[in-house]
Amino acid sequence: MGGSCTRRDVDLTTILMRILILSPALPYPPTWGFVTRVYHFLRLLAHRHSVTLLTYADADDGQHVAALRAIGTDVHTIPPVITKGTKRLRQLSSLFSPVSYQWRSHHSAQMQQKLTALTHQQHFDIIQIESSQLGCFEFDRGAALVLDEHNIEHELLYRTFRTERSPLRRAYNWIEFKKFKREEIGTWHRAAGTVTTSAREAEIIRGIAPGKPVKSVPNAVDVQYFSPSNEPTDPDAIVLTGLMKYRPNVDAAVYFVRDVLPQILSVRPNLVFYIVGGEPPDEVRQLAGSNVVVTGTVADVRPYVHKAAVFVVPLRMGGGTRLKVLEGLSMQKAMVSTSLGCEGIDVEDNRHLLIADTPAAFAGAVLRLLEDPTLADTLAKAGRDLVDRHYRWERVVGDLEGFYDELLGRSGEEPVATQR
Repeated sequence: MGGSCTRRDVDLTTILMRILILSPALPYPPTWGFVTRVYHFLRLLAHRHSVTLLTYADADDGQHVAALRAIGTDVHTIPPVITKGTKRLRQLSSLFSPVSYQWRSHHSAQMQQKLTALTHQQHFDIIQIESSQLGCFEFDRGAALVLDEHNIEHELLYRTFRTERSPLRRAYNWIEFKKFKREEIGTWHRAAGTVTTSAREAEIIRGIAPGKPVKSVPNAVDVQYFSPSNEPTDPDAIVLTGLMKYRPNVDAAVYFVRDVLPQILSVRPNLVFYIVGGEPPDEVRQLAGSNVVVTGTVADVRPYVHKAAVFVVPLRMGGGTRLKVLEGLSMQKAMVSTSLGCEGIDVEDNRHLLIADTPAAFAGAVLRLLEDPTLADTLAKAGRDLVDRHYRWERVVGDLEGFYDELLGRSGEEPVATQR
């Protein structure tokens, strides 16, 4: 699918900025973490600015493009680089290239041509790229280039290398880590400013690229949509959510079933673990059994979360901050997470959730919440209150707009209506 949809009419004399957002994935429907962040940025920025989206999309994505148009975004699409069945071959060929697979899988000449054409047709104050993998393109130097760093990607690759058991996967992730670390750090230096999802990652970038503006703009949650329910929970149900083709989620599911769940079942043999998320690979589907349900893609994860007595986040690899944590807390669920799973979110152990980093400790924490409903309820209410006060999309997008103003040297009030 190629082409564009024209955004709703905007008074060009009152808009504050012209913003071009480049995304590797069409941010609709907002059913997984990466695209959820991009979607809410688009939705809220379009209230006050002229917003254009350039993204990869398939030929059958017309209805999704129309939905983005309806929130006030001008949408331009290019066919994706990676098509079904070509990923493994491209990963193999990347081993013989000095350029990482991360960059090779996101770059296309057609995308570069469209990007160049758009920036010649009109002036953009901000060009925001969604992830450092898009640093592979050439950008108009007349715009402030903002990198929205969803993860520190080379850190994720290193953590994956450290955690994987397969020698082939370990070797591949080590090679990618070495290549992409150089490319990613180069993008930090090249950008006018970088946005991170946590203060921890912002400090890492400041240490490597001193003097470059960095702003922590955390992930957030739609607190009305992900809200508590009065429906009764099942005391023998626990849940993990997430896009199941994402390697950290695959590892989390396998780790939990293999190393944690047997210890829980020895005490509560009727417990059922629900793995809820789209596109599970065979490695996850094979976990299904009398005590494990693998749902695959569902229209709505909320009924499964509402039903569960405990929400688990057994992540051992990954980066950024996990939207699943914010969604679970917003739904006022008792939660157990690894330290890495809730990394970058201002939660405290034994106040908002329980944190456990070994199989025995994780199993013990789940059992503790199942057997102490008063504790579970206290933690769940504190988690919901935290999200309600600090993790609303409206608040964090306001911080993002303030960062734009700083980069452009504006007070935030001057209307912009320049046309190239």
